[in-house]
Formats: sequence, C-alpha cells, structure tokens
Amino acid sequence: MSARLRKPLVVVAAATALLAAGCASDDSGKPFAADTPKPGGSMTILLPGEARGLDPFSASYINVTDGNRMAALYDMLVWTDPTTGSVQPQIASNLAPVDNTSKVWMLTLRDGVNFSDGEPYDAAAVKTNWDRHADPAAQSVQRASAAGLSTRVVDKLRLEITLPQPNANFDRMVARSLSFIASPKSIASGKMSEAPIGAGPFVLKPGNWVKNSTLTLDRNPDYWKKGAPYLDRLVFKVDPDPVHSVGAVDRGEADATTVVDPLAADAAKRAGLGTEPLSLSGGQMLSFNTAKGPFATVEARHAVAYALSGEAINQQVFQGTGTVARGIFSSNSPLANIQLTAPDNNPAEAARLFDKLTANGSKPLNATLMIPNVPASVKIAQYVQATLNTYRGVKVNVEILDLPTFIFRSNIDRRFDVKIDQVWLDDPEPGLFGFLQGDNPANCCFYNNPQVNDALMKARTTTDTSQRREAYTQVQVALNTDMPVWVYQEAVALGVYAPRITGVQLFNDGVFLVDRIGMRK
Repeated sequence: MSARLRKPLVVVAAATALLAAGCASDDSGKPFAADTPKPGGSMTILLPGEARGLDPFSASYINVTDGNRMAALYDMLVWTDPTTGSVQPQIASNLAPVDNTSKVWMLTLRDGVNFSDGEPYDAAAVKTNWDRHADPAAQSVQRASAAGLSTRVVDKLRLEITLPQPNANFDRMVARSLSFIASPKSIASGKMSEAPIGAGPFVLKPGNWVKNSTLTLDRNPDYWKKGAPYLDRLVFKVDPDPVHSVGAVDRGEADATTVVDPLAADAAKRAGLGTEPLSLSGGQMLSFNTAKGPFATVEARHAVAYALSGEAINQQVFQGTGTVARGIFSSNSPLANIQLTAPDNNPAEAARLFDKLTANGSKPLNATLMIPNVPASVKIAQYVQATLNTYRGVKVNVEILDLPTFIFRSNIDRRFDVKIDQVWLDDPEPGLFGFLQGDNPANCCFYNNPQVNDALMKARTTTDTSQRREAYTQVQVALNTDMPVWVYQEAVALGVYAPRITGVQLFNDGVFLVDRIGMRK
C-alpha cells in the first residue's frame, strides 16, 4: 500500500527491537515477541466480556471486546500499525484516493481470496457488507462509518468509493470500522451471528461456542496466506477481571490477554510477562447526555468535573499506577496542545454550581450513572457516587450492566444520563471524529458544537501534522468549555502474553494479529 504509508505518530525504539531480534530467544523462559512461531498448538486468549454476536454488524471492534474475535474469523482489508501510524494492507492490496480531492477512493483486493464457504472474496462482497452497515435497519455498530458512502463495483477486484465529504484519512476509517467482511451468502442466511463465515485464519465449527465461557476456533485450512496461521486452534475465554486474567497468564492457565486497566498492566510487568504497550489518546472518562436529563446544561457537567479528581481515582482505584489525563489527547501525542488542561478537582466551585443548579438543594439533581460490570468500573462508580452525593441536592444512582448490554445501551440505544466510557485512539481519525461530530451516529453524548464540527472536518481533510494539530487545538479548547466528557485516565492498552508465545504484534487499538502469533520453537 505504498501510496498510503503514513508518517510516524508514535516514536518507537526500532533499533532496539532489531537488536533484540538479532539475539532472538536463547533463554526460552524470557518473553520474546519477534520470533517466528512453530506450526501447531493451541492458544487461549482471555477477554473481559462475551460477544453480542459474531457478525461484523453487532460486534464491537475495540481491543477488549470483539476485535480479536473479528480478526480471527474475518481477517482485515487493511489495518493500522499503531507504532508507526501507517495503514497496512491485508486482503486489500491497495486503498488510495484517485485524485487530490480525497473524495473518491479505489479499493483493490488481492486475487484468489475466498471465504471459508468457498464464495469469492470480491468487490461485490465488500459492497454488500458496507451497504448493510449503512442500513439503519441493520443497527450496525459501525453505521456511522458507512453512512453516505456511494460504492461502485468496477470489476471483480476493484471497488470505487465516493465519500459524502472529502476525507484524506478514509483508509484509517476502513481499518478501524469497515475492515471485517462476511460472506454474502452468510449474510443472506440470517445465521451469521451464531455461524459466522469469513475469510480469516480461523473458523468456527458447530457446537464450539459456549456463551459466557469459551469460543473455540480451528485453523482455516484454506486461508489465503500460505503457511498461516501457525496455530491449530485459538480459544477465547471470558474473564471479566483484568487483574485475574494477568494472573491466569502468569500461572499458565491462559496464553494472552489485552488489558486497559493500569493496575492490571502494572501486574503484568511485575510478573515478568511479555508486554506490548501502545501509546494512545482517548482514555477513561465520563460521557454525559448533553441533550436532555440532569446534565443537559454546561454548568451541571462542569460541577461534576470540579467535584471529582482524576488523581483520587488513580490512587483509590489504580493504586497510582495510571496516568491522570489532562484531556482527551495523550500528553505524548504530537497532535495535542499540552498547554491545555481540562477542569478537575475544585470542590468549592463544584459546591457553588450545584447550589445554583439545585436552588440550594430544594430542586434535587437526580442522575443515574451507567457502567459495565467490570471491577475497575464498579470501583470508579462507587467513588463517583460517594463523592457527588455529598453535595447538597445531588443524588446519583448506579446501573451496572453486562458488557454486551452496556455496549448496546451506550452505542445503539443511546439511553443514559451519564456513563463510564473508554476510547482508544491510535489516531484521532476516525474515532474522535465519530465520537464528537454533531450529526454522526457514533456521537458520544448528543454533543453538537459547530466550531468543533468544522475543526474535525479540517483535521480530516489533511495528513499534514501541523495543520491537524492546529485543528485539534480548537477541539480541545471547546471540550474544556463544553465538557461533554470528563477524561480522568489516559488510555492504557497493553498486549500481555506468556513466555511460550511469540510472533506478537498488535494492530489498531491493541488487537493481536492472530495470523502470525503462535508457540515458540
């Protein structure tokens, strides 16, 4: 994909990695990511929640939900390398704009790729998937990315895509939101959620999905990449506690997991397990319903931000192992204005605002905090509830949901007062655009600021780092003023693996490239 290689957005110690590769793995007891695995074996990956379904439309693609499951079953058109900022080819051999307007793009597929049901993986199949994503009736989690796309099958291997607006970063959108393609025959059957058919390195055989327990996938003998995958079997198990998952890898009860909890990340490092860290923007946050309910006013949202403390959460929940956020951009991001800091920890100002909002307690502010049933989220909710309920006239309840239900309520049904949210951004495109742009179906919290919309569009239409930074500075200023979200922890994404595993590489926001991972020789 030579036309779309990107300038690095994250500084990596490439020379160190090459040096390590030179001395490879003399000591098999020490983790080493870069060896070539031996053929065969079974690997178990722990994830914190069960999938709503195994089709590309109901699944969430992020690192700790269904990204790994999707990669195993469907493979990718393209993927982003978070260590370099580049978009890499997989089943697509190229994805590039056809001219300098960045409004019309051409997707070119590799020849000879088939789905595991024998159907051809062609341009018509991609069009079928993207059209379904765009159909509101399908309730696709990825609808925002497909909405407004006009596609035309040029020939078997080429799909022309006309965008509703110019987007110089459309390849990133495909990598994050439109890269998993299901067999059109599987889609037509109506059974793909339980019996998925893709072109990935692994396949699901009947009876091998025990919900809320294990998903066992077998090697796809007809996978398009010769010699891949290395593993005979890939098993996903549900473990909602990330610290426990790290312990299970350390004890040899599992082989890998992805953690986004600072405490779990610290435990993995102290245990001497293999770790692949990513530097990401986004982070852990509270997202407010800015359209209606108790947090429809800016003053109410600011009152919450001033009442709470990112440092208190870091100490009480994460034992000081995390990094307190200054806003939605990582302090290491070349696109961030590090001079800007979001409101935080001013109890006197919080009391003043809450007294004004509640008429000194005579008109109570009642709200429900919606959270996923994950240990760290429960602890954060307890802190938030206990802190806010000390203010006169404020009453916060907590609603705890299993992970699939939380994702549905949050991303599809969009019914909440305030919720615990997490965003992992290897690049602001397309995640931040979808999260904040006013009329985007993926909008976090019914937030609509024309100045933010314009800035996001300016950043979208260029790949120049300085121009993007200038646009995102405008976004940061507006977020600090409007407070649709309060970010309390910088994003953590860490691939964790046992010493017996090698060939470890992460893509997008921290998903394993399962076609190249396996057991050490």
